[in-house]
Amino acid sequence: MTWPILTVRLKQKVVDLLDYESRCNLRISSKDDRDVVDSTKFVPEKFKITETPSDLSEGKSIIRLEIDSFTIWLTGKDDLTKIDRGFNREVDETLSEIKQENRVEVFQKLLLRFSNKGLIKADTVEMEGIRFMPPEDLNFKCSSLKIVAVTTDYSVEWLKRMAPKLEKFENLDVACWGDDTELMTIHSLLEVSKSLKLEHESGITDEQLQEIEATNLKLFSERITVDGVRKRLEYFLTHGKATDSLEIAFSVPENFQPISFFPNNLRMKKITLRAEDENGYFGKILGGFENIHGIREPWKIELLSFGGRMRIYCKIWKKSERPCILYPFYFGRE
Repeated sequence: MTWPILTVRLKQKVVDLLDYESRCNLRISSKDDRDVVDSTKFVPEKFKITETPSDLSEGKSIIRLEIDSFTIWLTGKDDLTKIDRGFNREVDETLSEIKQENRVEVFQKLLLRFSNKGLIKADTVEMEGIRFMPPEDLNFKCSSLKIVAVTTDYSVEWLKRMAPKLEKFENLDVACWGDDTELMTIHSLLEVSKSLKLEHESGITDEQLQEIEATNLKLFSERITVDGVRKRLEYFLTHGKATDSLEIAFSVPENFQPISFFPNNLRMKKITLRAEDENGYFGKILGGFENIHGIREPWKIELLSFGGRMRIYCKIWKKSERPCILYPFYFGRE
């Protein structure tokens, strides 16, 4: 059975399986094929926006949009923008053009064109270094979200436009700087099922910490207590997967003794380091709990003090955690 004799419905099912590049190639084949492609909804695996400032010209930057293997580059300053397009990060000069318009305005229009009635869906949405607001009436739905190197002047508004495709995000990674106050009010940041990484002061409490479903966890909060982290460690050891890690920075009282932190049921082995933090702890957790995924390997555990806070870090122990290197030989610590 050849393509021309397929019914429109069968063609739509085939198009649903195509990546963005294949859809573009099919769309320019004929008017009928263009109509078929346009009648199907495309949900890319990755939708990434990056802005990189120029080192040579103040006020100039490159805004890059990646939709799976397709890339659009907008290079400009003031009201002059060069637009390049291509696949697999290679520019196709036949698709390049220059517009007498600000690159941000051009880009915001592009986003609306890629949306379906103001909504962009993708498996993963990533944003890095952007210094502009989203267009009005544009929203996103995704399973995984990553926003890094964006000040809160812009990140808060972008985050407000994000919603999970299902009930919760699967993975969420936010590494922004600026005023954390508004970020603390976005409660959807805690609704994550697999991996949650918040580089800013989250302001969450012990109660909120215990309600987080994600087992791969990294966050900071002055409101979390020693007891709250202890309970979270117990949850992590029993529910964590081999690829997960736990990292929490929290406040501790004066004269806090790290050894008093660990639950009595855990079997521990302390490892002495040459440059040891006298207020910290480094070692292995050997047992005293039952992991639901059947993990029997020891877990690395580290407590590190800094500025009146304590940082806990826990993950599966690997032989090369604290390597000894004597060129050309390599010795991994058991």
